[in-house]
Amino acid sequence: MGNIPEDARVALAREIFGPLGGIVEMGAVVDFEFPIPLDRVSVGSFVQRNCAVLDRILQVAQEVGGFSDSTMASVDELGWHRDHEVTAPSLLLWSGGIEEFSSNLENPWSVRRMVEAGCDLQLVRLLHAFVGAAVARGQFGTALSELIIEAIRAAAGLVGMRDSGVMRDTYRMWRVAHLPTVLMPGSGCPDEVRNGYRSFAHTIERLHS
Repeated sequence: MGNIPEDARVALAREIFGPLGGIVEMGAVVDFEFPIPLDRVSVGSFVQRNCAVLDRILQVAQEVGGFSDSTMASVDELGWHRDHEVTAPSLLLWSGGIEEFSSNLENPWSVRRMVEAGCDLQLVRLLHAFVGAAVARGQFGTALSELIIEAIRAAAGLVGMRDSGVMRDTYRMWRVAHLPTVLMPGSGCPDEVRNGYRSFAHTIERLHS
């Protein structure tokens, strides 16, 4: 990754690990039939059943970002792959505040709305983080775009989103939510960064359409 310092590499990796942790929590909830009390959700069991998929997503992250093994090891500090309680406030955060915080937050319809909104939001964040890691590395092209698409589709599958249009929808939400803040002339981003994001946007659009 050129001259990028280790703390910056870890920060880039954690931009990927963060939304992936949300996807794991929400995937564990989706894995059960609605409605279900959140205290019955087992993240540990979900991770165990889906370890091959998660390992592949992390492998793609390492390849796309060019991260070292020591950088990848920082995922252990986050703890989302270990068994832990899934709470309504954590779902509220993953969903971007789609519900009002109240004592009624664990009712089935609130949980459903939070999970549905959270899955969309975290998949978009994950796509943005993957592209950002590749751009910071200064690497572009079809092969990396294909890896990113593979990882997004795999992550979507973890939350039960397996239809053929999931990549198209995630791409379109990302294009609206994140690209203007990078690509517009007043963004303050260097030309090489804007060109990198634009290159990935064009290539990912071509590959998934």
